[in-house]
Amino acid sequence: MTTKTGRPRWRTPILALAAFVVALFVVSPAAASITLPPGSIPVPTSGSFLYMNSEPDDYIGQGIEQLYTSADSSITGNLSDDGGGFFASAIQGAYDHWWYVNITAPAGEQLTVGSYENAERYPFNSAGHPGLSVYGDGRGCNTLTGRFDVNDLQRAPTGELLVFDATFEQHCEGGTAALYGRIRVENPPPPPDTTPPTLTLPGDMSVEAPNTTGTNVDYYVYANDDRDPNPSLSCTPASGSFFPVGTTTVNCQAEDESGNVATGSFLVHVVPPLQFGLAVNKTGSVNQKTGVATISGTLTCSREISVDVSGTAKQLFARRVYITGSFYLNVDCKAPSTKWSVNVTGDNGRFGGGDLSAAIDAYGCELSCHSDSVTQTVKLTGK
Repeated sequence: MTTKTGRPRWRTPILALAAFVVALFVVSPAAASITLPPGSIPVPTSGSFLYMNSEPDDYIGQGIEQLYTSADSSITGNLSDDGGGFFASAIQGAYDHWWYVNITAPAGEQLTVGSYENAERYPFNSAGHPGLSVYGDGRGCNTLTGRFDVNDLQRAPTGELLVFDATFEQHCEGGTAALYGRIRVENPPPPPDTTPPTLTLPGDMSVEAPNTTGTNVDYYVYANDDRDPNPSLSCTPASGSFFPVGTTTVNCQAEDESGNVATGSFLVHVVPPLQFGLAVNKTGSVNQKTGVATISGTLTCSREISVDVSGTAKQLFARRVYITGSFYLNVDCKAPSTKWSVNVTGDNGRFGGGDLSAAIDAYGCELSCHSDSVTQTVKLTGK
């Protein structure tokens, strides 16, 4: 570090009582407008460095002219992923001196070469105002006003920062004393990008159509790249397209800015609506010793599905009391039909020969859920 001392004044910041008028409009990047005050330390024109020239009453710089270069300090800086902010540090020794420089465009904008006026303290800069914050060695502003010029900004084709150069003027706590400075970071070119993007595919899909023709199918595919934040991505057929009944191959391709290509595919199986039904036999049996009734029937299904069959049975006894019972069973229905049978025990007595009223529900979920209900009089015969 090279330093030149003016009149250093080590004190805590005092809010200036004099009004500091700030324009309410924000100027878009334009021609450079900040001129560094004369100093005793030559300012480099290349390489990575942080130069600061503080006016005597500036709390942050303490009236000192100082220069940090890559020869005596670790100078690093990078852009944010959205390109809207630049963040740098200059660390000398084991934190003998440490400084941070944050420079951002107004929210939602990208930094470009040009002049930014009416800056406020980052990250608390209000909408429409650029952000600025230069702090270190244990000192920082609670509030600030300022401006900065982005003199140079170069990126690699893959987006990495190569060169950033900016001149700044910062007024801490609304005071008139300024901290002037210049930050420049030169990063080496990144190695060639030879890695294709990573495709995330949904895997093979099965979709039930509402009819025998087909249906529109939505799916989600993602592409990520370690160097390109926005690789191109396309799939054929596209998500939301009409897919006919049958099997269709979806082919996807992602490409990054370096021309690396990743491809992948998955299958979309579109099946016609499931044909589903429940039938109950009109005759059943009852065990005369135990009073347990047996009822049966058939499930129809155009493809395999697991079905829950449940219901209640009731029988009028002596023309004044109903014997009731409930039941449940699970049936793996295999196309085109599967028979089922269940024993029903009365909750309040024994079933006997004669008519029994059975209310039965069938419910199963495959690609979609299906149900059917039957109320059937079953004639029980003894055995």
